[in-house]
Amino acid sequence: MIPATPIQTDSRFSRFDQVVLLTIVSTLLLTALLIWRGDRVGVRVEQLIPTDGAVQISSQAVMRVTFAQDMLANRAAQITIDPPVEGITRWEGRTLVFEPATALQPETTYTVEIGAGLSSQQGRLLLEPVRWTFQTSRPRVVYLRYADDESTQLAIVTPGQSPQQITNAPFDVLNYAVSPDGLSIAYTLLRADGGGDLWLIGTDGQNDRRLLDCGGSTCSNPVWHPDGRRVVYERRNVLALGAPPGPPRLWWLDVTGGDTVAVFEDSQWLGLLASFSPDGQWLSYVSPLAQEVQAYNLETGQTFLIQSRTGESAAWSPDSAYLFFTEAEVLPDTFSVVIYRATLATSEVVKLSGEIPYTDGWPVLSPDGQWLAFNRKAPNEASGKQIWLMHPDGSEARPLTSEVTIHHGPPQWSADGQSLLYQQYLLAAAGEPAIWLLNVSTGEKQEIAVGGVQPVWLP
Repeated sequence: MIPATPIQTDSRFSRFDQVVLLTIVSTLLLTALLIWRGDRVGVRVEQLIPTDGAVQISSQAVMRVTFAQDMLANRAAQITIDPPVEGITRWEGRTLVFEPATALQPETTYTVEIGAGLSSQQGRLLLEPVRWTFQTSRPRVVYLRYADDESTQLAIVTPGQSPQQITNAPFDVLNYAVSPDGLSIAYTLLRADGGGDLWLIGTDGQNDRRLLDCGGSTCSNPVWHPDGRRVVYERRNVLALGAPPGPPRLWWLDVTGGDTVAVFEDSQWLGLLASFSPDGQWLSYVSPLAQEVQAYNLETGQTFLIQSRTGESAAWSPDSAYLFFTEAEVLPDTFSVVIYRATLATSEVVKLSGEIPYTDGWPVLSPDGQWLAFNRKAPNEASGKQIWLMHPDGSEARPLTSEVTIHHGPPQWSADGQSLLYQQYLLAAAGEPAIWLLNVSTGEKQEIAVGGVQPVWLP
């Protein structure tokens, strides 16, 4: 029997093999552990808007859930809101967005829940439902208040309470616009040289900052695009100290980046009193040279021309299908201003004011599209304009006020369609203009601020 001969091995090679094997095994175990922990932890939520437990939230709030990973946008999200809210759901990168179709109810606590089961692109699941609450605020109003130093400053008032002045600038605030989410106000602040710059302030009075230095020009009448990221404003050159500013031209401004460019390819094209359609596709404005209201499609470049010599801006219907505008009519023995409705899809223009030669103005359609509010003055009478209602086809016109010694300014609908906001003043008195509310159903009036102009609902 031949004895077995031991096989000689390289001990260093064996130890290396052992280290490599141990490393591979450790990596596999670690990977398995991470997969197991990932399955147990699930995808993480980074941000909720509005935040959980937030109060004083705008009735125009949009709900957003931002995840820590890119999500599979083709997965249908189960969103439950109590009280129920109709709306549209969409993805913006990692953020799930719910946009209500109508304004939220004021002073209401909403509970939002996103169902479990959503998946990230890495395969991590949302293991537990996401649930949070927030409370909407009472209706509030922004306006220009006559301050103690006789300047005009931005103020906010809740009906029945004292106003809160949120700017204390060295010069007048000329005009302003509230952002679609109700969190910011873009405004024009005059300068010592007679020009004006664009500024931005939170509706809580915080984070006041200059948006655009318009040295050599006056930048005014900002109007927010519905996306809340851009504004259109009027730019007028200041030719000399004390001289009136030049003609207006429309410019874009990116609120975040500060970039500004002319709206039209011909940067010398004149325009003022811009207004966006609710869907953001159209920009209407007054063309002073052509004496028209022009609607410009921002996507196709299509232009819709409407003769209008009154200088009033047009008002959009909530569905962006119609424009309401005014036009002057010269009759043999009198003068009148008439309200028309224009349909963009068909170019049809319909007269709404009837045959009596009233002086009508500033039509605005209710949120549900059922009623058109406007102001009206009777022909050949030394009286103030009154607030009227009619259907958008011109039928059932009726007055809401009949105080001939009081002039009523342009009305604005509340989000729930229950009240109209406006400014008024006595024709024969030297008193200050005041801000009022009018309940459409009951006719009840409420004064909410004295010494103020240009009231706007804070959404």
